[in-house]
Amino acid sequence: MKMIYQIKHTKQNFFGRNFIKIFFIFLLVAVFIFLFSFFNPTRSLVLDIFSPFLKTGNYFYDTFNKIPNYFSDRNKLVEENEELLNQIENNLFDKIDYESVKYENQKLREELGLKPSGNFKVASIVAKPPQIPLDTIFLDNGTTDGVNNGDFVLVAKRVLIGKIVKVSSNRSTVVLNSFTGVVSYGFIARTNEPVEIKGIGGGNMEVKVPIDFDIVMGDKIMVSGSLNYLMAVVGMVEEDHPSGFKNILMSLPVNVSKISVVFLAPAINE
Repeated sequence: MKMIYQIKHTKQNFFGRNFIKIFFIFLLVAVFIFLFSFFNPTRSLVLDIFSPFLKTGNYFYDTFNKIPNYFSDRNKLVEENEELLNQIENNLFDKIDYESVKYENQKLREELGLKPSGNFKVASIVAKPPQIPLDTIFLDNGTTDGVNNGDFVLVAKRVLIGKIVKVSSNRSTVVLNSFTGVVSYGFIARTNEPVEIKGIGGGNMEVKVPIDFDIVMGDKIMVSGSLNYLMAVVGMVEEDHPSGFKNILMSLPVNVSKISVVFLAPAINE
């Protein structure tokens, strides 16, 4: 006859005697450390044991303490960026206002006829490079306004930049003195020596003279008409000793891209 034994499983309680013993021992150690922490040797030992934890705690404390400063600095940068954007926008509006006033002033000059004294007509530039070929401009005046082929085109009473080469009833075409291939005859204001100038484009002109010819940088080239007009300014003098000549580079007296009003005068006294 077989005997059957039933194995009885016993449940282990986590909070049993062993846990109570361990907790009791830990409590005694904690009390011991607390009671003797006021003595220097024991205090040093405790500090040595717990110093890594204390340092870690200080690191996290300092880090969390800096978080408000980070957000404060970030907000300050955002405010400064917004202020700079506002300043840029205001400057843009100021520039637009300035250009508008400048345009109105130019139109007012035309309406009031503020031009040099004498037999001059005023005209507005309606097109210039790069809208049209280099060294040409279109004007809003034509034959109905008394404009004729060959009229001098000025930007001031004594500053000549070109001539009228084509005229319709209400439009005229100007070829500048610097137009490629255009030949002009003038003289040096300082010495009265005559020179023959050739346009090479881009607002520039050139002339070749003997190496002993008296011409220097800054010399003004004049042309005769009803008055003596300034036509070009010497910008470079290059001596070519083997050939025995000087190569002279000149430019128009003004930057045509920055003007919008010109004055017209007959090429000779009427």
